[in-house]
Amino acid sequence: MLNIDDLLIELKESTESKAYHPYLLKYLDKPNIDYDKLLLLWGMFNELDIPKQERNTYILATLLVQSALDTHELVTNTNDNENSKSGRLLKDRQLTVLAGDYYSGLYYQLLANSNNIELISVLSNAIKDINEHKIMLYQNTITNEVELIRSTKVIESSLIGKVADYLNMPFWKEISGALLLLKRLHSERLSYLKNGESIVVAAFDSIAARNLDRHTFHEGESNRIHATIDEHILQAHRSVEHTIRKFAPRNKWVNERIHRILEVTAAHTNTFVEEG
Repeated sequence: MLNIDDLLIELKESTESKAYHPYLLKYLDKPNIDYDKLLLLWGMFNELDIPKQERNTYILATLLVQSALDTHELVTNTNDNENSKSGRLLKDRQLTVLAGDYYSGLYYQLLANSNNIELISVLSNAIKDINEHKIMLYQNTITNEVELIRSTKVIESSLIGKVADYLNMPFWKEISGALLLLKRLHSERLSYLKNGESIVVAAFDSIAARNLDRHTFHEGESNRIHATIDEHILQAHRSVEHTIRKFAPRNKWVNERIHRILEVTAAHTNTFVEEG
């Protein structure tokens, strides 16, 4: 019998195999499969009384959608300067768009062949919501912290959340929303501390700047913004803890992974509590 790591590796390799295209891989890396999103999907679909092949098809289709979204975001994150208009970089951008479209087409084909039109609609709606919130984030049109946290949560977890709604499995929607938001906020903070770059931190800065007179926006205010981010990480941490207490443990592997993520973020949140 396969253990959980072997099962997840099998699913990851199935996704990579389905997404394989020799021409694209000459220029682009394989799609990056997020371990925790894969684990959450496996845990959710594993509760259904359906054949393994059907379960794996649904997981694979959802992962292909996630790969399409992640790949298209690589284009969004590329600097749009004169150098990016050179032949090689322009070709890379075009191929990245093509790869994202290719993965998106594969999920549709996979579910159409399985005659699951309803799940196609569910995933399509999730794509629409995620893209709308990405546009708001990248175009800097979010006006307050509540909207920013909501948009970040939608971007990270709407795909799993919409599927959970479709399957009437509220636990998986709630835990994926809380956990993936916590991971994203923690990742954005680390990225900012390491190299000074974070789309979410930049959005917090913009919100604060809009709400203050430009002349009063100084270093002290910047420090307050960082403390605000820490507070939202703490709130997300508590939300995860609340969710796993409210619901009985559904799956020991998912439960163990959630607690490992809580441990990783605990030192940071504990520091905030002590200082706050």
